Amino acid sequence: MEQTDLNEALFLAEAPLEDVINSFYHMSVTSDGDAVTQHVCPNLEMMLVFNFGVPARISFHNHPLETQVISRTAVIGPLRQMLNYELRPGADAIVVNFKFNGFQRLFGMPLTGLTGERLTGSEILTDDVRFNLLWEELAAQPKTEQRVHLLKQSAVALLKENDQVIQTVISNLAQFFDPCVDPIKAIAADTRLSERSIQLKFQKHTGYSVKELLRFLRFKEVIAYILARSNQKIAIFDLIEKHDYHDQSHLIKDFQYFLGIAPQQFIKNLNNGSFCVVADTYPDQL
Repeated sequence: MEQTDLNEALFLAEAPLEDVINSFYHMSVTSDGDAVTQHVCPNLEMMLVFNFGVPARISFHNHPLETQVISRTAVIGPLRQMLNYELRPGADAIVVNFKFNGFQRLFGMPLTGLTGERLTGSEILTDDVRFNLLWEELAAQPKTEQRVHLLKQSAVALLKENDQVIQTVISNLAQFFDPCVDPIKAIAADTRLSERSIQLKFQKHTGYSVKELLRFLRFKEVIAYILARSNQKIAIFDLIEKHDYHDQSHLIKDFQYFLGIAPQQFIKNLNNGSFCVVADTYPDQL
């Protein structure tokens, strides 16, 4: 693949959107270029895809790319497992990367069971009628910068205040990193809310449970540790000890769940540049 085949541009969100959107990511492939396949590590966040070029094939975990096709729009997330996507010649798409419960604050759509009976390890909702009009308005814009500007304007018009309970959780997210504290119990005690009400609100606004978040946060630290030591030899047992895994099988189980590959294979594959780890989209406490 020639370096010029894939074109990428990142547009960061500014006030008042910086609390709900992390970035707008544009990617395209020249019409005479080669197909590009990329992999996105799990991040438990939501993505909204607007596709203006040829249909893009995607899949999750270690499944083949024929699994799903994005024609116009796709809501993806919460991204629990690795996302694989193929950009063919003529590809042209913008991905809106959301923060924490940002998608919920803009669209108010339930994030649990988004795809109904088609629920898999990761959610995807393609070509939903709620995004058709916006797609048409975006497609009418001749330049990427104009499309991103329109997306920002549309997001500002939809922006809602954060739910009070979720705002309380966000302000106490540092407690999720304390192994000696049950975060839900601690937040319930601080706010005089029931543990159940906090859990239900959390699931509604994020699409995953607190237990899932805690499991992911530990795995995220493992990935960060590996990334900080790229091209260095990493001992598996160092990962186990440093990140409080029970044993090697426990660590491998998380790698298989989130990525579909063993840790040694992930470390090897990082060097070829096909893996993308989305920047931290959690509040500052994380």
